Amino acid sequence: MTQIKTHLLFPSPVFECKIDNYKEINLELEKYIHELKKNDSKGIKASNAGNGWHSPYFSISEVDILKKFVKKIFPFIYKITAEHYAWNCTPEKIRINGMWSVINEKNSYNVRHFHPNCNLSAAYYVKAREKCGRIKFFDPVDQKAMQSPAKKKDTALSAEAAYFIPSEGDLLIFPSYLHHSVEENMSEEERIVISFNIQILKDI
Repeated sequence: MTQIKTHLLFPSPVFECKIDNYKEINLELEKYIHELKKNDSKGIKASNAGNGWHSPYFSISEVDILKKFVKKIFPFIYKITAEHYAWNCTPEKIRINGMWSVINEKNSYNVRHFHPNCNLSAAYYVKAREKCGRIKFFDPVDQKAMQSPAKKKDTALSAEAAYFIPSEGDLLIFPSYLHHSVEENMSEEERIVISFNIQILKDI
């Protein structure tokens, strides 16, 4: 039989990063987020469902713990944009143009959505206990789901969705066009995530 070569064209990556010494900064972030919720218990409505709480957008430049957090995650962002994607960008061209938090209490979840008008999006896990809800990414090629034959098992070529189990200190960075959702929190403790969008400024 003639050898088969497989060329994986136009992949949609999810970059999984781990923050060093995350426990200390997570305690500070959790305290800040709880204070936000205390002062604005209604929050805003976005993809959050059930009794999930979505914060207003953060004012990063005005809060020390957020500036500390961005300093920790920025090396990952720069390596992904400048090396993995090989985009022609300097650190000055990278903008975090939206950052917020979601607290999912038991039985709350996030419906399928995506993040328009940006290049990359991210989820950072401040608090994530067992069974708190996996994040689910959907294949961006809708036609494949419509015409998919019966499968013996999911493979990298046939899967229509992929799941990541949240772990505290994990940072997921992915293309903003990827539709995603979050399963229902089945644990007895809240799940806290910080999400944000990344935009690469264009040369004028």
